[in-house]
Amino acid sequence: MVRNRYLHVGDILGAHGLKGALIVYSHTRPADAVAGYSCWRVGESAETAKPYDVTRCWQHGKRMLAELDGVADYNRAEMLKGLKIWVPASEVETDEDEYLWQELIDCKVRTADQILGMVIALEEYGAQDNLVVKTPAEATEPGEWLIPFTEEIITGVDLDQGLITIDIPEGMDACFTPSF
Repeated sequence: MVRNRYLHVGDILGAHGLKGALIVYSHTRPADAVAGYSCWRVGESAETAKPYDVTRCWQHGKRMLAELDGVADYNRAEMLKGLKIWVPASEVETDEDEYLWQELIDCKVRTADQILGMVIALEEYGAQDNLVVKTPAEATEPGEWLIPFTEEIITGVDLDQGLITIDIPEGMDACFTPSF
C-alpha cells in the first residue's frame, strides 16, 4: 500500500504554442500513461497542488503535450513551468507482482544474515530497475548498494513491514560503493 495519498507522475517543463499547451515530462511507464488520468493536481507538492481537468494529452516526440481546463494561453501555461503533476495513488493500478517506486522508498533491505540499509531511491538503467540502498549509520563500512530489482535478487517484498529481502549472488559486492 502506498504511504502517500498522491503520486508524482510528471513535471511541467514549459509552455508550447500560443493556446497554452504544456510540455510534460512523464514519469509513468509507458510515458503516455500519464494521459490516462482525467484530473491532475499541479503544484510543488501534493498538499499545495491545485486540481486541473485534463482536456487533451498526447505524445509529441519524446515528451507529452497537454491542455488543461483553465489554461488557455501561453502566459498562463508558462506560470506552471517547473511544477509537478500528482494523481491520487488510488487511481494507479498495479498487478500483484508489481510495485510503485514510492512504495519501496524507505523500506529496509536485508539478506538472510544482515540489514544492508534503507531504500533511498530507485534508478532505471534500461535492463532493470535498481534499488539505491544506503547503509545504516552504525555500519562498519558506510556507503550505498545498487541492487537490481529482479526476481533472481529480490526474494520477498513485505510493504506492510517495510521490508525487502534479497539474495546476494557471489560477486555482487561490486554493487557496493563506500562513502569517504
